[in-house]
Amino acid sequence: MTDKLLTRREFLLSSSSFMAGAAVGSALGGSLLTSAAEPEFHPLPWPYVKLDPERARKLGYELYFQGG
Repeated sequence: MTDKLLTRREFLLSSSSFMAGAAVGSALGGSLLTSAAEPEFHPLPWPYVKLDPERARKLGYELYFQGG
């Protein structure tokens, strides 16, 4: 840490310039992140797939200890 203390004027000047930069960044940042194409959605309802309970049990047990 530095031993220099900020005056009230220096603090207000630096914080106001930060806030102005944040406002400009948020205003411009949202317009730059537009997606080129709409995501493709699958039709609902999704088809039902019958699960094998024994396989699900084994996978759950093994993946639990692998962290996922």
